[in-house]
Amino acid sequence: MRSSLARMVASDSKMADYSFDRRVIRKEFEADGTLKTESNTLMRPERVEGVWISRVMEKDGARLTEVEQRRQEEVIRRKVVEGKATGGRPPSILGRDNDDLIQEFPEALEYRLVGEEMMAGRKAWVLACQPRAGYKAKSMRSRFFEKVRGKVWVDQADKDLVRVDAEVFDTISIGFGLLGRVEKGTRFVLNRGRVAEGHFFTDSSQVNFTAKVLVFKTLISEIKTQFYNFKVKTGVGPAR
Repeated sequence: MRSSLARMVASDSKMADYSFDRRVIRKEFEADGTLKTESNTLMRPERVEGVWISRVMEKDGARLTEVEQRRQEEVIRRKVVEGKATGGRPPSILGRDNDDLIQEFPEALEYRLVGEEMMAGRKAWVLACQPRAGYKAKSMRSRFFEKVRGKVWVDQADKDLVRVDAEVFDTISIGFGLLGRVEKGTRFVLNRGRVAEGHFFTDSSQVNFTAKVLVFKTLISEIKTQFYNFKVKTGVGPAR
C-alpha cells in the first residue's frame, strides 16, 4: 500500500503538465432528507506567476459578473503573494494540507486481499481495510483512521490506486465532542483513471457526511468533485 500511495503522489505531481477542469457540486439537506441548498462551481486550475490557483469559471451555470471577476482577481493576487513563499507547488487532488494524512494512511490501517475486479478494462486487486489494532493517531485530524473501514482497488500492472471506498463505522468526536463530531455512516469515494502511460489522475470523488458543529448545529452534506478535460499543455510531452 505504501508503494501505491507513493505512485499516487508521483502521478499527482504530473498534473502540472496538464490543463483540466474541476467541477464541485455541493448539497446540504434538512434532517428529514429534504434538499436545502445546492451549488455548482466550475473551476480551472492554472499557474499565475509560478503559483497554482483555481480560477472560478462558472457558478450555478452562469459566468461570473464583472464585480465577481474583480473580487476574484483580488483574491488571486493575495494567493499569489502567499504562494510564492511556499514555492508555488503544483496542485494536489487531496490538498497539500493532507500530505501528512497520506503518509499515515498505510500505517493506520491494515489491509487484506479479498479478490480481483476489472476496473476500466484493467485487472485490479481488491483489498479490505480496517483500523490497525493498537494504532494511535498522530493528530486530531487523523483520528478518523481509528473508526473507518472500506476497500481499496490497486491496478495490477501499474500498482497505482484506482478506487477508494471508505465509511465511518462509529461516531468520531472532536474536542471531546464539544467542537463537533462526525457521525457514523459518513462515506468517502475516490475514483482515478489512467491518463497516460503509467499515470492515473483522480477523475471523481464524493463525500456524504453528517456532522455536528459546536454541539448544536447539524450538517448533512454531499460534495461531488469531478476532474475532466485533461489536455497536455503546449510544449509539454506526455506524462512519464
